[in-house]
Amino acid sequence: MDRKNKNLYYLKVFMSSVNFIILVFLSAIVLKTTVNIKDQSMARNFLENIPHIPREPVQSTIIVFIAFFSLLVIIEARKKIYTKHWLSVLVYLLEIFLCLTIIQYVYISYNGIILLVIADIVTSIKEKYNRLTFLVVMSVIYIFADYNLVSGQIPMISLQEYLDIYPSGISTFLMGIKNVLAAVNIIAFVMYMIILMQNQMKENARIELLNLQLRTANEKLKDMNAQLKDYAVMQEKMGEAKERNRVAREIHDTLGHTMTGLSAGIDACIAMIDHSVEQTKKQLSVISEVARQGIKDIRRSVNKLRPDALEHLTLEDALFKMIQDTMAVSNVNISLISSVEKLKFNSDEEDIIYRVVQEGITNAVRHGAATKISIYITKKEKWLTLLIQDNGKGCEKIETGFGLIHIEERIGLLHGTVAYDGSDGFTITAKIPIRWGENYD
Repeated sequence: MDRKNKNLYYLKVFMSSVNFIILVFLSAIVLKTTVNIKDQSMARNFLENIPHIPREPVQSTIIVFIAFFSLLVIIEARKKIYTKHWLSVLVYLLEIFLCLTIIQYVYISYNGIILLVIADIVTSIKEKYNRLTFLVVMSVIYIFADYNLVSGQIPMISLQEYLDIYPSGISTFLMGIKNVLAAVNIIAFVMYMIILMQNQMKENARIELLNLQLRTANEKLKDMNAQLKDYAVMQEKMGEAKERNRVAREIHDTLGHTMTGLSAGIDACIAMIDHSVEQTKKQLSVISEVARQGIKDIRRSVNKLRPDALEHLTLEDALFKMIQDTMAVSNVNISLISSVEKLKFNSDEEDIIYRVVQEGITNAVRHGAATKISIYITKKEKWLTLLIQDNGKGCEKIETGFGLIHIEERIGLLHGTVAYDGSDGFTITAKIPIRWGENYD
């Protein structure tokens, strides 16, 4: 239990103790007065001066303390026992009943017990509507729990009529003690409410501070996220630049060396062809070997740029894997229809076909919001036709962005052509001259 709850708990215990003392004091007055009346044979005079016959004092005292201790048990046990909503309401109604019983059996001479119940209600009822309802009920009871208001409706005598048998000095002294104890109870209740409100204000301030810290943390996270995105873009550009430099270096080293050797060899052949045909043939054989080696070196450099899927799968399997992966993460139906018996080409051709299909699918999903994509691969003589058609938004005026330019550049590397149609969805038609050879056979 933290400090702020301890203070409230101790005040509630103090209020319970004060109420117990007051009830003992009032019960003692009634019991002692009754004994004095009997001992001094004043019963006849006492009964003639009161409007109603009083209750049996011992029985009333027992009822008062049974009700009081039952009320304390409920207040203490409620926070330890889980109760359903309807049962909680029943418990609060029982509190009100016990409170009214105590007030009635002390002849409505003391209503401060209501403050103890209110102190319990404001901390134990969490629902605002229920708490407000019970507070209103208890406040009404507190206001109307007055002998002068109730005596006309309920037949009972007042505490003052018990005190009237004593001399005025003693009567005033006893009533003064009761009023002082009642005032102490009220002061304890006011302190309880002040501490409760202070705790609530501190809690609200703490929650507001936490919300402010959370908002600040969210803003920082947004800034960091934006910075990470910028960093990722920068890293990607740096990676692209690094890759371009690597490719440029490899092509320069490989192709430059090969072309230099070929140029020198051809010049030598031109110089010796008129003098020695056999020597020229030998030189041409050397040139041929250099050219083949250069082609191998260039292919090896290109292979390093291959999509990862093509490193382990055939072109057809790689395309199907790409399609399945895309359909698995998007609401798009993609079909691949090929009339080509075997999709096996040179590495650079496979790379470009794969990249064009990849870019076509990406554009259809990202920009066209397509739900259906059809890919057709056909061949006629040396030409391979790649048709990518979707049912997306399409566009009347086609503006070639990076993706379409990238497709054109790749197809251009193979001396192919590309056409676009955005009238009904979006269609990409690419025609590629294929070097049919041993890779296909």
